[in-house]
Amino acid sequence: MTSVKFATLDVFTNKVYEGNPLAVVFLPAAASSQVTQRQKQTIAREFNLSETIFVHAEHGPNESRTIDIFTESEELPFAGHPTIGAASWFLHHAPEEDASNTVKSLNMKAGNLPIALQDVNLGVVSARIAHNVHIHEKQYPLDEVLRLYPFLKPYLTQSSIALFSVVKGMSQLLVELPSLEALAAVTTAYGGQPASSLYLDAGWDEGMVATYFYVRNVEDEVLGRKVIRTRTILGNLEDPATGSAASGLTAYLSLREGRAGRFVYDVVQGVEMGRRSEIGLEVVTGEKGIVRLELRGSAVKVSEGSIVVPQDK
Repeated sequence: MTSVKFATLDVFTNKVYEGNPLAVVFLPAAASSQVTQRQKQTIAREFNLSETIFVHAEHGPNESRTIDIFTESEELPFAGHPTIGAASWFLHHAPEEDASNTVKSLNMKAGNLPIALQDVNLGVVSARIAHNVHIHEKQYPLDEVLRLYPFLKPYLTQSSIALFSVVKGMSQLLVELPSLEALAAVTTAYGGQPASSLYLDAGWDEGMVATYFYVRNVEDEVLGRKVIRTRTILGNLEDPATGSAASGLTAYLSLREGRAGRFVYDVVQGVEMGRRSEIGLEVVTGEKGIVRLELRGSAVKVSEGSIVVPQDK
């Protein structure tokens, strides 16, 4: 049986067993050993993580490397923690003989994303995030949020809720909460995933919608400064670190400032589930909206080995 090598990383942290786990599978170079999309999906389902990435073998100059991103059930054009995990692997973790630290961008279905090593000692990397932002005009009903999250009734008003897309197909139901007490009251959704797609504007009603709860201006003892504390709920699941949702939230908050400028954010997620994640973002706005959106973070290697390639039935 054919096997391929893999490593696992914990992303948006420099401590093992914190952050968001990611499987990194290295595809073979030989044409006779190519792994099909069906096989990739089966391998991703076996890892049983929120995302698994597949690294294509390099051909020619290695300044750009191609990755595929899979959840347990589908391929994604883009996701935040796989992007930072891939950047961390190439720029910080890969063996020196691979010369991977010369990689300058990642090719994925959403496009080519520039990456860079920001801090050699801490292993912090950055990625320029593709963006085509949209604030949806339709109002997501407060009653629907309270039906799904009834314990939040004392904390919510209609003005606390917004629907936002950082790119088409990657949207967030943003729910602002007033305190960490309110954030701690968040549970997985009663009755499954919210019907958020019903309220997306015409032409934008596709892809995944995550519910993203956030509290601003929280004093963080670890970082020694104010952060945004967040939780991501996807139906009956909670995600410890969601780079795409953090990108959407900070783009939304920057646009609400109503002025051109540079905005830097620290987002801390996963504390309530024992997997603290630290997500850095920089947003630059101009007269016509978002000029640059940069996601930052680190990752630590947890395991490595090989996995059998399943039969392609």
